[in-house]
Amino acid sequence: MKILAIIGLSLLILLIGFQIYLFMKQEGGLSETLTDAQNRLAKAQSDGANLSAEVQYLANPLNLEKQLRAQFNYKKPGETMIVIVPKASSTNN
Repeated sequence: MKILAIIGLSLLILLIGFQIYLFMKQEGGLSETLTDAQNRLAKAQSDGANLSAEVQYLANPLNLEKQLRAQFNYKKPGETMIVIVPKASSTNN
């Protein structure tokens, strides 16, 4: 009878040990997932802050006009646009 109890307890301990191993393995995977999600959240928050700053900057009509002029060669009616092309540098010396 004692032998059966010892065998039963040993099997129970092995089963519990195996379950603990599975939980620890799962926790490691979840920890990596959490770290990845936190990193993506921090990047998204940073991007959101940058976009908010850009929206606030472009809300000023003077800044918006400056960006339009720089990116799309925008000019007002009657203005003459001058484009200065830098002299090409020679790499054959």
